[in-house]
Amino acid sequence: MSQQAPPPPAGFPYPPMPQGPAGMPYGGPLPAPGYGGYPPPPPVRKSKAPKIIGIVVGSLVAIVVALFALVMVFGNPVVTADQVEQQIAQQYGVAPTAVSCPSSLEGEVGAQITCTGTDAGQTTSLLVQVTSVEGDTVNFSITPQ
Repeated sequence: MSQQAPPPPAGFPYPPMPQGPAGMPYGGPLPAPGYGGYPPPPPVRKSKAPKIIGIVVGSLVAIVVALFALVMVFGNPVVTADQVEQQIAQQYGVAPTAVSCPSSLEGEVGAQITCTGTDAGQTTSLLVQVTSVEGDTVNFSITPQ
């Protein structure tokens, strides 16, 4: 008669794993993710809405800037209130601080503003009206009221 081989040990063909610290099975606690343990979770799909919103806002800003540039290049020239005040002060021989204009003067024939000037305690209204525009030069008349 022939002899039979003993049955294989548990966990055949691998030897059983020893107990880990504090009685944890199979060699200890689980490794932290990303350190050879479990594979990392699948990436979270990001929404495309912020990218689309960014493109739309960027396009609108570009359009506004382009329109502003066109107006600046092809629009009417403007004489600032400070420039008008200095011209009035020079023409009437008073200090520029004695003249006050409410706004800039648009470089369009017929455009007008009313400024006030003070000299020797007397306040006078001055009508400033554009008489002609030659390129970037705005010619205007100053008439006391």
